[in-house]
Amino acid sequence: MVNVLIIGAGSQIPEVLIPLLQEQANLKLTLFGRNATHLPYTDIAKISGDASNLSDLINAMQNQDIVYMNFDNKSVTEMVIRAMSQTGVKRIIQAGVLSVYGEVSEPFATWNSRMMGGTVAHNRGIEALEISDLDYTYMRMTWLYNGKGSDYVASPKGEPFLGVQISRRAIAQFVLDNITGKRNDIKASIGLWEPGSENKPKPDFY
Repeated sequence: MVNVLIIGAGSQIPEVLIPLLQEQANLKLTLFGRNATHLPYTDIAKISGDASNLSDLINAMQNQDIVYMNFDNKSVTEMVIRAMSQTGVKRIIQAGVLSVYGEVSEPFATWNSRMMGGTVAHNRGIEALEISDLDYTYMRMTWLYNGKGSDYVASPKGEPFLGVQISRRAIAQFVLDNITGKRNDIKASIGLWEPGSENKPKPDFY
């Protein structure tokens, strides 16, 4: 049995991801968030707590194998890393943002920079993960929308970022693929976008 802790379990990606993980017979889920005990899932452990509080995190991480962190904040990521170090958990998958290296290509780069307020996203979890000893996967996600497509392009660090959009369902599929071993993106910062969305000036829904 593989124990998976979801931090930030009340957000939109977990709404898609949790049912997919529940279908896996060898996974046991624990949901963590400010109001996790009120989430509408059955037969899952739920722990309400503050992800910026070390003792809350340590309590939630007992006997976990994999952490999925559904948001990107450097200071909170540093706290999560501390808790993982103290509990012996090594594997983390974090939902992050594009342009942490200024890797977004034109024509999308101009629009993305205007919307984000700069060409490089600072104070992100990847800055803490890359200097840690964890087996991390950082997802540099392009602009998200709710759709049924589950296909994704996975672009490693060092390659241009080309795609303008991706469905939350596809992000959930990437996470599932890493948790179940279909993929093994260890110590990796992966750009994620929808096939066919390359080289557009902006997402279709804008």
